[in-house]
Formats: sequence, C-alpha cells, structure tokens
Amino acid sequence: MSMQLDTWNRLTNSERVDAAIAAVKALPVRFAYSGIRTFQSGEQKNTLAIFTYDCEEFVLIPGQTLQLGFTWERPFPLTEEETELWEMARAEFESEISFDDYLDELLTPSRTVSLSPFLLEAQARIPGRKQVQDNPPAYLEPAVRHSQIKAELESQGFRLPTSDEWEYACGAGAGTLYRWGDHRPLNRSPSADQNWLHALPNAFGLTIANNPWKWELVAEPGVMRGGDGGGMSCGGDLPYMFEWHLLATSYSYHSQTSLEDKPIFGAHVRRTVSVQL
Repeated sequence: MSMQLDTWNRLTNSERVDAAIAAVKALPVRFAYSGIRTFQSGEQKNTLAIFTYDCEEFVLIPGQTLQLGFTWERPFPLTEEETELWEMARAEFESEISFDDYLDELLTPSRTVSLSPFLLEAQARIPGRKQVQDNPPAYLEPAVRHSQIKAELESQGFRLPTSDEWEYACGAGAGTLYRWGDHRPLNRSPSADQNWLHALPNAFGLTIANNPWKWELVAEPGVMRGGDGGGMSCGGDLPYMFEWHLLATSYSYHSQTSLEDKPIFGAHVRRTVSVQL
C-alpha cells in the first residue's frame, strides 16, 4: 500500500490504522501506537497516525512529491504599514535591496522534491537540557555539535530530518509564506508573544517554527531551520516583522562555515525515522 499523502487521505480511519501499524512494526525503534488524530491549520487539514516513544509523540507523515521553496507574484503584496517599515529598515542600513530580492536571499529556492514517509517528533527538544533551579525555573543548556548529535541519534535508531523533510513537515501543504498565510502581526515579537497562530500546532500536528530563538538541526551540517538562534532578535531596533520572517516555512539559516564539529548553542533536535513500506 502506498503511503503517499494523496493515497493516505483517501483511506478510511480503519485502513489508516492498519497501514500505520504495519509500517512502523518493522522499525528497530519500538514505538507504541497512540491513535489517529485530525489536525487543521488554515485551509490545510490532515488525519494522521500518532505514535509514542520515551513519553514523546511522533507523527507518521506520508510521503509526497511536491514543490518546496516559496514562489510569489512580484512585487510581493506588502501592506501600507509593511511597506513603511521596510523603507525605514532600508534607510537605516542604507540599502537599495528590494523586498523581493530580500526574500530571495532569505528563503530556499523553488524546487520539486519527492519524499518518502517518515516519523517525526512532534516537539523539538534541546539535547542535554537540565533544570538547575525550581523557582524561578532555570535550565542548563549545553552547547552541542552536529556530529555528536548525529552519532547519538544513530546509536538509538534515529536520525535528523533532512532540510527538505523539515520544510515539508513545517508547511504541511501550505503554499503561503508562513504556514498560516502571507502576513503576521507587526506590533509584537514572535518570541515574546506565544498567543498567536504561530504557537499552534500545524496541519501535521507539529509544534514548529514558533520562536526564532529555537533553531533546529537538520541532516545538513551547515543548515539550521525554524529560526536563527536569536541573532535577529538581538540585532538592534529592527521592526518585529524581520523576526517573523525567520518563521517562514522556507526560511533557512546557512552558516558560512561547516557546523559539523563546532559547538552550537540553543540548537533543538527533532528525532526522525524513515518508514519503509
């Protein structure tokens, strides 16, 4: 049975349960079946199988051939307020770059990919994070190395998602700049305010790309997804809209040097397992 998304969406719930359990049964990691749940974000809606491992939830994401990256009709339709903020930022940095060219630099290029099914952890975590104080809560978050995390995951039967898998999982089928649409609040920081659409699970049931400080490791050593580790938030008096851009589905942070063996602070990890049918 094919586990491509279009086929999966045509199955009955009973057929989904049978297909999901059969797909996961042969994996070296012993997952427990949790149930079938429906997730909706904007116009995107999916009914997916949930599994648990080590008290954490994993979502079985069907494969798909799809277009990643973000395409738009130029010029990008900025609102009057967005245009004003953009021009203020250009003047501050004495830049002549257009907003469209800025998006070209910020986002991954448009491309067609074919992805196989995979299990993905619903919430990313910081490896080695320990609570060291109760009131107020305080945590120790050690720096990690990409090569170290990769080796640890492989020893447990897991891996990191590829950058393409991460982007597919984040957008969950939405073709807009963000998984909820093309615009965002302009009067608040996405890291300081977790009471808006970005904080809700997406149409795959994932809590993802909701805080630019929470960048995530992917299989490619020089790439981080979901944020920039707080660089933009600490970068001066830029309008909040620039922080929101880091939550765009196709936003990708590329280091000028390989991060494979360099310590990375604040890196989040989302465990992944390929599903072979």
